[in-house]
Amino acid sequence: MDVIRVVELIRRKFDEIGSPADIPLLKGGSFKARLMDEGVEVDNLGTQPFLNWAAFQEAVCAMIRNGGRAKRGDAMQSRLGDPGLHLDSIEGHVAHVVYGKRVGETVFRRITPIGCVLVWAGICRSEPNELILLDFA
Repeated sequence: MDVIRVVELIRRKFDEIGSPADIPLLKGGSFKARLMDEGVEVDNLGTQPFLNWAAFQEAVCAMIRNGGRAKRGDAMQSRLGDPGLHLDSIEGHVAHVVYGKRVGETVFRRITPIGCVLVWAGICRSEPNELILLDFA
């Protein structure tokens, strides 16, 4: 999987479905996502609804670096670098690389919309507590 293709695949899915789109949640229900020039705006992140393209690309980078799969990470129960939010988890990696968070800091939880958009776009699949790339070589 080439991380540059991540944006293309997400855009293509929005082209097929339309924007805004209902994105299925992993445990039922859905949220709305709207395609923007620089990323995706979602309605399930409260006051910080925008996810730039780098968040999706770096999520895929975390999976690639971990052999095609990576733990989701838990920003609700952990600080960056804690056992529940390692730097090699998707949530931890994105928080560190994209949002500039440092070890020991709290992290705004973004894994649900990032993971769900990646699954919806056919880039990965979800397993308990982790995401797995579908086209990993």
